[in-house]
Amino acid sequence: MNKCRFAAGLFLWTWFIATGEGQTLVDLRTQSKSVDFSAATSTKPMQTGSSLPPTCAVGQFFFLTTASAGSNVYACDAVNTWTVEGSSLPVNSSDTNEVLSSNGISTEWLALGGDISGAPGALTVTRLQGRNVSSAAPSSDQVLQWDAATNQWQPAAAETGNASYAFAAQVSITIPGTVHQFGTANLVVACYDNSTPPQEVEPNTVQISPTTYNVTINFTTAQTGYCVVNGAGTASVSGGGGAVTSVFARTGAVMAQTGDYSFGQISGSVGSSQLPSAGGDVSGTLTAATVTGIQNRLVANTAPTSGQALVWNSTASAWQPGTVSGSGAVSSVFGRTGAVASQTGDYGFAQISGSVASSQLPSAGGDLNGTLTAATVTGIQNRVVANTAPTSGQALIWNASASAWQPGTVSGSGAVSSVFGRTGIVTAQSGDYSFPQISGTVGSSQLPSAGGDLSGTLTAATVRAIQGQAVSSTLPGNGQALVWNSAASAWQPSSAAGTGVTMAYQLGDLAAVRASSTALSIGAGCGPTSPCNVRFGYQVYSITNSATATVSGSGIGTAYIYVSPSGTLMVGNNLTVACSAGCIQQAGITSFPPNVLPVYTWTATNGTWDSTGGRDQRAFLSAKTLAAGTGIIDTEAPGLSTLAVDNGVIPTYLMNSATMAFPSIATGGCAADQTLTVAGANPGDAVAPGWPALPAGIFGIMLVSGTNTVTVRLCNLSGSAVTPPSASYKATIVRNY
Repeated sequence: MNKCRFAAGLFLWTWFIATGEGQTLVDLRTQSKSVDFSAATSTKPMQTGSSLPPTCAVGQFFFLTTASAGSNVYACDAVNTWTVEGSSLPVNSSDTNEVLSSNGISTEWLALGGDISGAPGALTVTRLQGRNVSSAAPSSDQVLQWDAATNQWQPAAAETGNASYAFAAQVSITIPGTVHQFGTANLVVACYDNSTPPQEVEPNTVQISPTTYNVTINFTTAQTGYCVVNGAGTASVSGGGGAVTSVFARTGAVMAQTGDYSFGQISGSVGSSQLPSAGGDVSGTLTAATVTGIQNRLVANTAPTSGQALVWNSTASAWQPGTVSGSGAVSSVFGRTGAVASQTGDYGFAQISGSVASSQLPSAGGDLNGTLTAATVTGIQNRVVANTAPTSGQALIWNASASAWQPGTVSGSGAVSSVFGRTGIVTAQSGDYSFPQISGTVGSSQLPSAGGDLSGTLTAATVRAIQGQAVSSTLPGNGQALVWNSAASAWQPSSAAGTGVTMAYQLGDLAAVRASSTALSIGAGCGPTSPCNVRFGYQVYSITNSATATVSGSGIGTAYIYVSPSGTLMVGNNLTVACSAGCIQQAGITSFPPNVLPVYTWTATNGTWDSTGGRDQRAFLSAKTLAAGTGIIDTEAPGLSTLAVDNGVIPTYLMNSATMAFPSIATGGCAADQTLTVAGANPGDAVAPGWPALPAGIFGIMLVSGTNTVTVRLCNLSGSAVTPPSASYKATIVRNY
């Protein structure tokens, strides 16, 4: 080593003399070794100039002084061809308010779009999930609500649960649509009297206008109480159970705060676009990172060839693939090749020269004081040992008063006369202890290595064989089984031979698998010889073809994969999905429709199926017997049971009422007939009349005079002319057929 240093020094000294006297030129490539310029005042490792030379050789570098900062260094990557190193993107006035984006291959300026508009520092949300948001200014307490008529989100009053309206001594009340504000005719109306507790009162009729949404409620006799209107439309919040009184225990304009949600309360998974960009020695995204440096030292992107290693190139200041050759190459380390990592047993203490320094050892602790090379025992099992000097023949005896071990004379039965039945210098022997007498647990380092069908350690064992027969390390594919290969004398993953489905109840065959970023494979195990059968009622359908669902476009949504009551494999979605011949896509689906068999759900983001977006919805179905009771008829169809009332057992009631005003009736005569419409009435049906309070001497009859028509006739036997007051007349038909 000293000879090398002397030779290098003599060389440099000779070089300094030569340059000082004769200006001899030195070829650093052939006349130098391990040159270190770190102490030089300055270095210029490449040519410089205001224009690129017309010719160059591969590997030559040039610093162009007239280029923009960051784009000065050029390399000759082909004969007489200069290429700028690094990358930059020009900035033009046309790029105003655009942001820098990467498509994975290059960078470019892009304008913001999608659901936002405007400059990056003053963005405006104009859409939500691709649906327009109205620019109308909201009022206090309004919410953002979808308006199907204008096809946009717009401010509207919040939804309430129901509304109550009181009345007194009335036979008819009208609740205007402008009062209940539900904005729909799909309403539910219930009325109650003023008793305690309230009793429900059955209205004679309830009419809802399809245009004004006015609710008109009629009773046979005057009633006092209240009616409750409930619906799915929009109404103003006026207290009650429908209003939200606080959010996260805060009122007013509630904004997001730290602690509103924990990660455990957030469903789904974080999208790659929500992660920060990679940095440091890593470029790209965190889900598709590329290592471009090691310890801030550049790694070249040159493709390595078999057997090459990563070698430091001082000229390029980068790690580059290279071949290690010559007598300096190491062919193996500890008998291992490839990426050799340290293992227990690589070195024994006898192979390590020198001795460990006291400064390399940890400080003494516990029952010891000082250093490990000069330790003082100050305790035993965390009990203090007194530093009193012992005298000859004394033993260490526990002093309960001082709570310490102290030197003392052993007398009486306290002395130990033998250990394990042995005296003198007692050493450990097999059988001194049994495992039940040993406290604690054995450490993994104290266990023997795994063997037999296992390899590795007993705490992290790998099954390499079954009953002494080797198991292949080949990665299995979906649905494969472990099959014996006689040629290889090993258990190997393989598709199971034979017919029929591969799993019980076919739950494993009728499944969805992410075949690629844009394709879902559905029912890959379903075929003509191994159909996937589904049952709706007594009808069984066989799925004999696999299907592929391909997603495209942008936006976030969910695909709902299910079997329809007709046995069709469906892919309902709120995305852009195309189905192969084995399935049918159904747009506008945001949940599983009723009366279907769910199979899977899968989320997608911007034309890509999410890698962790699959949710298995398959389940076993129990059987339930549906029996028709007295007066009930049960009609069965595939996947559908229909229950109906048997009119031969249970009577049907047809009912209606109307307000009628009869003219003056002469004594002994009858007034002109008036009619009442009762839907479903037929001539010959018996009528149970509901008469109002008629004047003395006035009697009447009701009869079905035609289809859906009941005739009301009043006659006068009072002895003088009588004019009946306007009143409500009710007709009820009881039918037993």
